[in-house]
Amino acid sequence: MQSREISVAGIAVRALRVSYVGELGWELHCPIGQLAELHDALMASGEAFGIRRFGTYAMNSLRMEKAYKGWGSELTTEISLVESDMTRFAKKSGGYIGSDVVEKKMRDGVPIYLVYCEVDADDADPIGNEPVSDSEKIIGVTTSGAYGHAVKKSLMFAYVQSGYEKPDTEFQVRILGELRNAKVLEGAVWDPDNARLRG
Repeated sequence: MQSREISVAGIAVRALRVSYVGELGWELHCPIGQLAELHDALMASGEAFGIRRFGTYAMNSLRMEKAYKGWGSELTTEISLVESDMTRFAKKSGGYIGSDVVEKKMRDGVPIYLVYCEVDADDADPIGNEPVSDSEKIIGVTTSGAYGHAVKKSLMFAYVQSGYEKPDTEFQVRILGELRNAKVLEGAVWDPDNARLRG
């Protein structure tokens, strides 16, 4: 979580020591007009190390294994830090915009919570917006999902009604018309202590 302004192939770059895929890495930001030049320089320099491109499906699979939440799916302007299980990022002293709402929700509770789950799926994985149910009762909706290739598990995030958020709680998710069992996990299934990210 550090940043530095550097030069790469003569291009001014802001390097952020952060990784949305949960591996040791950097995000490099430069003026958009120089993006293609930066890309080509990185690919040329990385050739000797076997550098390869990857797409958004691979990135989604990796971030799901790390239980990283995504903006626009798990995190939206309608959801607070309490529902999304992100209160560790709230200043303990309060005093920020919305702190009164967060503190009230922490004190009084909320009707829904974000959960991270393993899914018993064999040929299709949740992708988001699938209904989540307890028997015939709808209790929530998935926000995203993917197959975790490193852990060989189908994974998902879902917002569920209060009372279903504890680890090992089980319910079902409907994938392509079929009910599949899902179980709430306590933490990331891949590198839960972030050792690889800290490298």
